[in-house]
Amino acid sequence: VVATLRADSKNAATHFSFKFVWQALLDWKSWLQVAVYMGVLIPVYAVALFMPSVIAGLGFTDASAQLLTIPPFVCGCILTIIVGIYSDKLQLRGPFFAGGALLSMIGYIIAYTTSAPGPGYVAAIIACIGVYPTIAVNLAWAGGNAGGDMKRGVVIAMVIGIGNLGGICSSFVYYDPPRYHHGHGTMIGWLGLSVVGSCVLMYTYWRKNKEKEEYCRANGITVDMQDQF
Repeated sequence: VVATLRADSKNAATHFSFKFVWQALLDWKSWLQVAVYMGVLIPVYAVALFMPSVIAGLGFTDASAQLLTIPPFVCGCILTIIVGIYSDKLQLRGPFFAGGALLSMIGYIIAYTTSAPGPGYVAAIIACIGVYPTIAVNLAWAGGNAGGDMKRGVVIAMVIGIGNLGGICSSFVYYDPPRYHHGHGTMIGWLGLSVVGSCVLMYTYWRKNKEKEEYCRANGITVDMQDQF
């Protein structure tokens, strides 16, 4: 366990210091991570709000209606596991996050443009399989780029603590059944924010990594020298 934690920290700071707290709070990337997390978390809560109307439109009630709420979430669960495995295997976070948010946006666009319950149910499934995997990916992404243990802990706390406030939004925008144009439109906007924000983060992290790689090459710094820094 000690060896695993040491490898995970990559020789970054592990001791407590308030300067790491301020580094997290004053880093604009931390707040953008909060924003993109909120942008996918609001649609996560929203699915449960409009699905009852869709299922009622299909003509199901009572136990049958309850059973029909299961498939979208099961599909979301399966995709979360698959995306998690390949995200770790390929060591990629941003593309999976942006792709999931974009796929979920397509689901909400379908829900926005249709009044038929059948396509609305399909839209709910697409929304789930797109947005559910992004939650875990974003937390791993934010933590993996935050630095040492202390700053990482603060950043993850910011993302989860502030990002979860977005769930309040979902409760107040689904008030115009059965089309829910205000609700679906809001979800499309938030997911669009997550897609754009994640692209900004991907470019920023890529540029910073290139700068570090060039610095190491210029100064003859190699991986086996990491214990010296």
